[in-house]
Amino acid sequence: MPFQPTPETILTPEVLQELIAHRLSFEGELKVGEVHDQLEKRTDEYFGVVRAGGYLGLISKAQIGLKLSGRFGYALYAKQPIEQDLLPAPVVVRPGEELLVVLERALNRTGAQFHEDLPVVDELGGLLGILPMPVLVRLQKEIIAEQVRRAEEQRFALQNHEVQLFRSQQRLRQSEGRFGILFENSPLGFALLGAGGRIEACNGRFAELLGLPPGAELPSLEACVTPKQRHALAALLRSFETNLDGEVPRTMELRLEPVTSEPRLTRCDFHWIPQTGQISLAAQDITAQRRLEQRLQQKEKSALLDSLAGGIAHELNNKLLPVMGYAELLNLRAGANPELGQFCKIIQQSTVEAAELVAQLLQLSRPPALDPQECEFGAIVQDAIGILRFRLREAGCEPLVQGPPGPHWLRGDPAQLKQVIVNLCLNALDAMRGVVSPVLRLTLLVANGSVCLRVQDRGHGIPPEHLARIFDPFFTTKSVQQGTGLGLSVCFSIVQQHGGTIEVESTGTEGTVFALCLPLSNHADPPAGGRDRETEAGPRPMAGQPVVLVVDDEEFITSLVHEALRSQLGCQVIRAASAENGLEVLAATACDLIISDVRLPGLNGLALYAAVQERWPHLVERFFFITGDAGSRELTSVLEATTRPVLRKPFSMDTLVRQAAALLRPADLAGVH
Repeated sequence: MPFQPTPETILTPEVLQELIAHRLSFEGELKVGEVHDQLEKRTDEYFGVVRAGGYLGLISKAQIGLKLSGRFGYALYAKQPIEQDLLPAPVVVRPGEELLVVLERALNRTGAQFHEDLPVVDELGGLLGILPMPVLVRLQKEIIAEQVRRAEEQRFALQNHEVQLFRSQQRLRQSEGRFGILFENSPLGFALLGAGGRIEACNGRFAELLGLPPGAELPSLEACVTPKQRHALAALLRSFETNLDGEVPRTMELRLEPVTSEPRLTRCDFHWIPQTGQISLAAQDITAQRRLEQRLQQKEKSALLDSLAGGIAHELNNKLLPVMGYAELLNLRAGANPELGQFCKIIQQSTVEAAELVAQLLQLSRPPALDPQECEFGAIVQDAIGILRFRLREAGCEPLVQGPPGPHWLRGDPAQLKQVIVNLCLNALDAMRGVVSPVLRLTLLVANGSVCLRVQDRGHGIPPEHLARIFDPFFTTKSVQQGTGLGLSVCFSIVQQHGGTIEVESTGTEGTVFALCLPLSNHADPPAGGRDRETEAGPRPMAGQPVVLVVDDEEFITSLVHEALRSQLGCQVIRAASAENGLEVLAATACDLIISDVRLPGLNGLALYAAVQERWPHLVERFFFITGDAGSRELTSVLEATTRPVLRKPFSMDTLVRQAAALLRPADLAGVH
């Protein structure tokens, strides 16, 4: 049975096999003269060119013949590879495409390209064959005939429906009284529209949506919607005037702008009433529904981001730890080779910087509860700019940072303050879309015991009527796809928790300035501890044979920990790739220290710790975790509740050795020298 196309046809491999005219192709390095000789007896016009089985392009028999014609054509071009004579930009067909999409691309071509056949290419880039253009023209005609047939069936069905409506008129007249009660008391807004969208009648709910007082003159519907929607609404209303044969209702979302209240988002169903020549409108207020949907979508996106960021951080940190650790070990063995030692230090520094970037991404995607500490505000600003480096480069915008030299110490949560700065900068970049020379200026000011950051853009400004609500939750001037209206409200909340202020300092056609002010702390010097501890002298020289169990599914990591503890502490290290294997080792061997990753195949590190608590309680105090990222917030909370030490990957070998030495008993290290 021949193939019968329909508007819903998908070009499956079976359908394409029936439509393909031939499968002859030529290797790209084949000479033009040789191809010409092979094509002389062929009646087909277009052929594919491949290289190692992969599709390169399309050639035309006529084009090859024309190139070799003339007095010197054969001498000049016969030795050239055929891949130099590919037709420009042919339309390529792939299995799984919709037939209508392919027809649109093929039939919209102009000039000589309109007559070109279409190459069919599989998912791996291999040429399946050539689909002739005349076949596509035939398919287009058959689809048109099918659509005409369906239209006739639909018209007949609509005519029957109209007859049924006519027969029911008598019953409808009897129910007019009941309808009047329902009309006025319905939670939906109902209206009857005349020519040009003029509201001729409406119920109380619709008048409420428009903010109309009792007895007010009814306006045109177009005057009540946003300017951006007026053209689409007018086109919809005109379509009823030109198609009066009982069309199905049309639905669109309209943003109504009442004079006396905030805009309302409504789902409007339009029906043509042939008996009266009017359009009925049923409007449902979906403002709260949309806000709830946006909040749920944002929550789902946040949960997905948490999961992705945690997984990526775990994998990256697992890869960075061996790089950092083996660079340290190599540096120790470099001896008197200063050049090799310098190379090791460069590797270590680059690894530390990469780990800091991973940590910054985790802080933005999953900011913790407010964790105040002494922090330097200028460094937070620089970290935020570093996070935005790609977005700034994409926008062609070079940030200008100005202000007095630091440090500017304050007490706050660096991760959440960084989130505020990143959000303000992203809003500034969005406001400068389309600006020829975007400029983002960040200015630090110190006065009256506070440090202020002014974020200034050269965008289109904020309309005056929106300024009073700019920090309200869910209020946004962006589209639904661009923003949820939560960014500035979250920023406002974070700044308030820090005892600061955030406000729009100025706005206009020349741009907008947001001012963020935070109280300075009384510390003149950086807080003690932190990174300085990592630079202390290494562990005491120790020896002996304490037994350490290392549980991690990354072989490079367990090898690295093995080497560090063996060479630095003289430990005997037993490695396990899973928690289950670790439990087997503990059941058979007396261990002095347990080091476990958190995220493991099968049972995780927390489950291993719980088993140790139950079966070997004397080892609880000699157990610590290593992790690239614990994962979810819940898992992180459980990890913190254990009160056991946690080393975040990547960590230095000195840090690992010091932590292990701190938990091993003195008796284990009694023979150290």
